[in-house]
Order: sequence, then C-alpha cells, then structure tokens
Amino acid sequence: MHRHLLPALLLASFLALISASSFAAKTPYSTNVQPEWLKEVLPQAETFSEKEMGEAPVYRGYRTNPDTGEQEQVGFVFTNRDYPPMRVGYAAVIDVLVGMDMDGVVTNMKVMDYNESYMYSRGDFVDNSIFYSQFRNKPITDGFRVYRDVDGLSAATATSTAIARSVGETARKVARFYMGFGEGSEAEQNSNENARMLLEEMSWDDMLAQGMITELESLSAEGETLTMAFTYIGRRALGEFFIGEEAYNNVESDASFRAGGGELLLIMPRGPGAGRGFRQFPMSMEQDGIVRRVAGNRYSNAGDAVEGAIVGHANYGVVVAMHPDFDVTRPFTIIYHPPGANKTDASVDYTLGGLGLSLARNELILSEEELLAQQLENASFLTRLRLDPPWGATPWSDVVLLLGILGLVMAAFFTKNSKIRWVALAATLLYLGFYKNGFLSVSHITSVIKLGPTAITNNLTTFIIIVFTVITTLLWGRIFCSSLCPFGALQDFISHFRPKKWRIKVPQKVHDNAIYIKYAILALIVVTAAVNPALSIFQYFEPFGTLFFFSPSVVLWGILLAILAGCFLVERFYCRYVCPLGAALGVVSLVSPLRIKRVEQCTMCKVCEHACPTGAIRGEKIDFKECVRCDICDTKLITLAGTCRHSIDEIKRRKHHISRLPLVDLEADTPATVTS
Repeated sequence: MHRHLLPALLLASFLALISASSFAAKTPYSTNVQPEWLKEVLPQAETFSEKEMGEAPVYRGYRTNPDTGEQEQVGFVFTNRDYPPMRVGYAAVIDVLVGMDMDGVVTNMKVMDYNESYMYSRGDFVDNSIFYSQFRNKPITDGFRVYRDVDGLSAATATSTAIARSVGETARKVARFYMGFGEGSEAEQNSNENARMLLEEMSWDDMLAQGMITELESLSAEGETLTMAFTYIGRRALGEFFIGEEAYNNVESDASFRAGGGELLLIMPRGPGAGRGFRQFPMSMEQDGIVRRVAGNRYSNAGDAVEGAIVGHANYGVVVAMHPDFDVTRPFTIIYHPPGANKTDASVDYTLGGLGLSLARNELILSEEELLAQQLENASFLTRLRLDPPWGATPWSDVVLLLGILGLVMAAFFTKNSKIRWVALAATLLYLGFYKNGFLSVSHITSVIKLGPTAITNNLTTFIIIVFTVITTLLWGRIFCSSLCPFGALQDFISHFRPKKWRIKVPQKVHDNAIYIKYAILALIVVTAAVNPALSIFQYFEPFGTLFFFSPSVVLWGILLAILAGCFLVERFYCRYVCPLGAALGVVSLVSPLRIKRVEQCTMCKVCEHACPTGAIRGEKIDFKECVRCDICDTKLITLAGTCRHSIDEIKRRKHHISRLPLVDLEADTPATVTS
C-alpha cells in the first residue's frame, strides 16, 4: 500500500497546483462583440447601428458631416464568423472583427477569440502591435498573403495566415454585397482580383517577354527619335493597372462617346520625338490583309504618365478605340505614318500574349491556389509533395542549420566523443530552444489527436525533428532526450556546473516508484485531449514552453522554478519523473533492437549504475525505457574504465579475497571504492 503512496502524493500536488486554472483554461476573449471594439476597428465612426442580420450581417458606422450637420455612413464592422467557411489556424478557427470604410479599405481589425496551443506557453502572442498595424488602411484589393503583403507572427505561420486571409476574404464579401465591389458573378470578381494581383507582380520586361507589350522605333516629324510602346487595355484590370483608375474611366467614357466604343489599345510614346503632350499619331491597323486608317475620333487623351505602370516608360498616354471588326486576340500589324514628306512608314507586328490575351478572351484568371489545385487534381503523391508541400515555402536556411545539428547529435552518438556532444547540446539549447523555439512537445501528440497528421506537417523543421526522433527511438532508443531536447540540454549544463555537494541521491525505492509519475501525466494529457479537445493542460507539465517562450503566467513560472530546483539537486530530475514526452518515447523505445551492450563484468560492477543520470541501470540490467542514451556507460565500456578493465577471472579472484574492489568514480579525479 505504501509503495505507490509517494507517486500518488506528487501527482496530487501537481493537480492541486493547477486545478484553479487548468481545467478552466479558456481563452480570455469573447466572440460577443463589445461596444468599444466597434470604435477600435472603425475609428472614424461616432455612432454604430445595432447589428443587421440577414444574408450579410454588419454593424454600420456613422458620423456627423461637419458641412451639412447630417449623419452619414462611414463604413461597416463585421466578423468572419458570419461569413463561413472560417479559416483554421494551427489548432482551431480564429474569430476576427474587421472594420472597413466606404472605399473598400480595411481600417483595422481585432482578433476576438482564438485557441492556439502556443498561447498557453506564450500568452496572447497574437497581440502584436506591429502585426496589427499592417491591417490599418489596407485596401481589400491587396492579397492579404503572409510573406507577400503581410509579415507573419514569429513561429506562428498557420495562425498568421488564417488571420490575414480571414480579414481579406470577409471584407471582400461584405464589399460585394453592400458596395457592388467588382462586377459579374463571384467567379468573375475573383478573376479580376487575381488579374490585378498577377499584374502587380510583373515588371515591364516581363510584359514585353509575354507579348503583352510591343514596341516600335521611328522618327518624329522633326527627325527626332521616337519610341512607341503598345498594349491592349480593353479590360478594366489592364487599364487601371497601366494608367490608373481615373484616367481609365475618362478614356473609356471618351472612346464610347466619340467612337462608339471598341477594344482599347494604349500608345505609350517616349523619347525626344514624343513631345510633352497629347497628339494623334497618324497610323493604320492591318489584319487579314485589310488595312484600316485610324480616324481622328478614335483617339483619346490618357493624360500624362503620372500613375500606373506607364510611369517611367512614357511621356504620356494615347488610347485608340479600335475598329469593331478587329479581333485583338489574333495577330495584327500596327503601321505608323510619320508626318512630313519623304518619311518612311514604320510598322510592328503585335500578337497579344500572356495575361492580356487571357483577359481579352474573357477567360477566368485563377489565383495561384486555384491553379495549383488544378495541377494537383490528378497528380501523383510525389508531384503533390513537390508542388504543394504541406509546410508551404521551404525555409532552406533553417533546414540546413537543423540538419547540421542532427549531424552533430549522431556524430556524438556514434563516436562517443563528449566534446562533440557538448557542442550539440549547446546548439540545441541556444538555437532550437531560445532562438527558434523548435523543440518537440507532448502538444504535438495532442494536436495529432485533435487535428490529424496535418498538425505536424505544416512546419518542415518540426516535421524533420519528429521523423528523426521516431526513427532513432525505434532503432536505438531515446537519442532525442540525450542531445536534441533543449530542456534536457539545460539539465545537463546545470548538472555539469552546479557544485557536486548539492547533488542528492534519491532513495532507490522512492526512485523506482516515482518514475511512473510521468506515465500517469502522459495518460492524463492524452485522455484529456481525446475527451475534450478544447482543453489543454500540457503546459503545466512542460516547463520548457514557459522558459523559451517567456510565458507571462505566474503559475507556469512557479512550476518551472520548482522543476529547475529539482534539476539542481537531482540529475535529469525532469526526465526521470515528470516529462510526458519522455514517457511516450520510453514506451516506443521498448521495441528498439540496437541497445547498449553489457559484458560479464557488469554483474559485479556498480560504476555505470552510480553514474547513470536517470537511474536506469541496476547492476547488469538497464531499464531501457528510462535510458536517455547519454553515452556514459557506453563510453565506460569503450575506455575500459572501472571494473571493465579487469578480466572476469581477475574479478572473481579479487571478490574471493576482498570484499571491496577499486573502481573509478566518473565524476572524481581519484579512484573510489564501492561495494560490489
């Protein structure tokens, strides 16, 4: 009955410590919109309406017009929850409140509620003023894409992506419903947005290479060099991109009034012969052998090159409304007739290509995500992995550094070189622990229970560590615990530098019972995750999250300090008695075939038993689930330290004549004696 008393008391103490907060551990937020939040996301509003329900729920914001004294609407406030489907972050959906003015510009946003596992260690890590500021005065025509027009939160790509896409997608839905944002069907509206985003990514040289732009060299009437660039702008996305919204509206209206409409061709003159102001360049168009002179009523002034892609590539813009019989999707020739006698015509063939051709054909422009989805529809597994890896863009610098650390870990393991191992431990603690926060946690197990395999494949470096840990544990045991766990490395540094007189040897009976506490903790965490996925308690048993993320929780810091105190007194205290991840790896290591070798001398020797930092050795037997593959006993066999240096016959002879054998204490400079 007394055998299990200590483990029960220790576990009960932990549960008592966290009971006030762990089982009520919910996010300190609300999905109920608070009145002050409305003003926070739409600051120019003075008053707000009640929430309008229906197909597109919103709050309307108003202010008093200083000129008329009347109330006028200045924008909308809305939540992404009212516009499903909601984006999922690392662990769950994220509730966002968004403000938008009447011009389709996001004024601000606020994360109302989220339940990411990292918050238990890092606190409210989304509450980042720099991250929030990126969403102030952001047009809904932007991409809202992390690592493009939005900088993500550190070590939280999935969370950042969910927030950014939620803001952009929800704002566009509201703008379509109330403000007529875009034209046509939702697919057509998405196509226009995709076209604008693709155009913004193109350079002038890109458009020349694609055939969207062609150029003609000639001379002016005065004999000066004249370069004219031509491009099709018969679709709004193209026109606004090249000359700006206002200029495009003007030329579209003018062409409709003067020429009755028609496809629009933009002329972009530059060079000394172009002059500084609008002029009608005498020209003809030829297609299928038919030549048509461009009449004067078909020219429109696009204004000076002060806005759009034309800036820096032309002095001004001239737009030609083409004859209705011309098909811009097929090749045609542009012929320029220089004014003056004896001037030779100049011509250039124009075959519209690239994005311009797709728009001219009224093809839907797909986003990168939609194009990728088409490519992946019938692709092989390897092709899908190459084109759309679950972790997104490959962080090559992080991968190379991580592989270097893994190489150090395995080099130390195979060579049993203590210097290499200390280098690996330092890299693990400083880089993976404090810098990258790239350590494994039992939370990865609970996340898989809640979300499936995607919980561990959305971060490549974490996935590599997991694969490495699983393979090495299955083959050799808990190599991860030895040299790749930042908190394990910290414990080894503590043991190495703390005064030896502080070390306490745990009574064998107490130790034998206490090692099972971590298995009980593991079971508690896993069962809780399975029964109630919304509840997370792992942070109360994994202090490294508190340390490396600098948690704001006083309770978590208290637990961390208590565990560190134990580590100062007992080697690998946390690994021995508390670590749930170590417990899980210990269970896996039971099937490991490549275990530590034992020799006949081990039946009479106590050197390795006394030196084992986790107390896993008893005489010649090793409790392999408790072994962290620290190399101490392997090294003793290689160097023939202690009793290992004597033959078994010599040991038997000495044992027969004397009761004490001279052995070498691993942590002493002089031989010590222990009872065989």
